[in-house]
Amino acid sequence: NRAAFNRGWYLMRMGKLLEGHKLLDRGREENVFGNKPIGSHFPIWHGESDSIVLLNLEAGIGDQIHNVKYAKDIAAKGNRVVVSCSSEVAEIVKDAEGVSAVVQHEAALGVYHDFWVPAMSAVVSLDYEFEDLDGSAFLPCPTVKPHEGFRIGLRWQGNPKFEHAQRRLFPPELLFDAVKGFDCISLQKGEGEQHRPDWVREVSLDTWADTAKAIASCDLIISSCTAIAHLAGGMGVQTWTVVPFVPYYLWSLPGEKTPHYDSMTLFRQTTIKNWITPFEEITKRLDQYREA
Repeated sequence: NRAAFNRGWYLMRMGKLLEGHKLLDRGREENVFGNKPIGSHFPIWHGESDSIVLLNLEAGIGDQIHNVKYAKDIAAKGNRVVVSCSSEVAEIVKDAEGVSAVVQHEAALGVYHDFWVPAMSAVVSLDYEFEDLDGSAFLPCPTVKPHEGFRIGLRWQGNPKFEHAQRRLFPPELLFDAVKGFDCISLQKGEGEQHRPDWVREVSLDTWADTAKAIASCDLIISSCTAIAHLAGGMGVQTWTVVPFVPYYLWSLPGEKTPHYDSMTLFRQTTIKNWITPFEEITKRLDQYREA
């Protein structure tokens, strides 16, 4: 199963989204998504209409934010979509397009449903290829006070519990050197906060709703492969994501653009353990805003 899971990533890189995802699903048997099965005895949804469909968001917070985008596709077929998720992101995903109701994971089986979808397999249920993906915003962007100048939100480190966390961890000073001189706010919470320079301002990140407001106040988000990148991309905010040499499956297609988020640009590590190239490119791209 683990070998099939890894081959799924390879097939996606070759442009075979559906075939790759079917193999990626084999990883569920190895607990790669880190969630226990919800135990629903109802059938998995495969395109039926006029039904109540439970979309069970799986894996980490970033995956849950990303996969709620498929609620609108399921709802478009005439269904009511109930989302089950981790409690901390309920306030975010409840406003996603296509969502009728939200329930915490622990209470999912208490909600009636005709069908359900394990969200990491939503592409399989929808029978999608890359050309079927919709990269437009699916989360509302909070209204915030206007500001002067060009503001950048920074996230330089993700969840250290993620299996491949070390692969996506870059020296934070590379990011700070690239953005010095701009109005910057920190979107870093928990592990990694100690690296924040004094000139990068702190803002309230107590809840994910607070974080969404902070993102909405920015003209650009620069992040490693984290939930912040998914939230900003889902809101349609311009986002630059720094991607490791061996990328997460969502970034498997080559190039700097991704069909998953129209507003996102990918800056890729080209050599293992060397982050110089992507940050040189980021610095170069930021020059247009310095000159403006």
